[in-house]
Amino acid sequence: MKIRSPKDFWSGLIFVAIGVAFVALASQYRLGDLHRMGPAMFPTMVGGLLAALGALIAARSLVFEGPQIAAFAVRPLAYGLVSIVLFGLALQYFGLVIAVVVLVLVSACASREVRLLQTIALAGVMVAFSVGVFVWLLGLPLPLWPQG
Repeated sequence: MKIRSPKDFWSGLIFVAIGVAFVALASQYRLGDLHRMGPAMFPTMVGGLLAALGALIAARSLVFEGPQIAAFAVRPLAYGLVSIVLFGLALQYFGLVIAVVVLVLVSACASREVRLLQTIALAGVMVAFSVGVFVWLLGLPLPLWPQG
């Protein structure tokens, strides 16, 4: 048996693993029945569906040709992780506005084709969106600026 689409095969196995993990973690709660659903019903159903979908994708990869797995890119992963950590730190000490700007500017460096003007414009849009949704609409008590 030959794997014709390695990318689909491995992504299918990842789906199966995540689905099985959901079902396993939900097994410590009461399942209930369809008339009186317990807290484990939804995660069990979603995990089962995800595992079934993953098995279907993995099985399909044995029949149809597909793309190979690309080389592992460390740069985007590193910049993504660093930007998330910096966002958390900046949110705590400098407020939401500066934290979102830091997140966008640092994560944009993950691409080799970064354009400064477009990135600054994106940061402005993301600040407006974040403040509008999280502070004004949802009413979350996030500081907008550094608390002095």
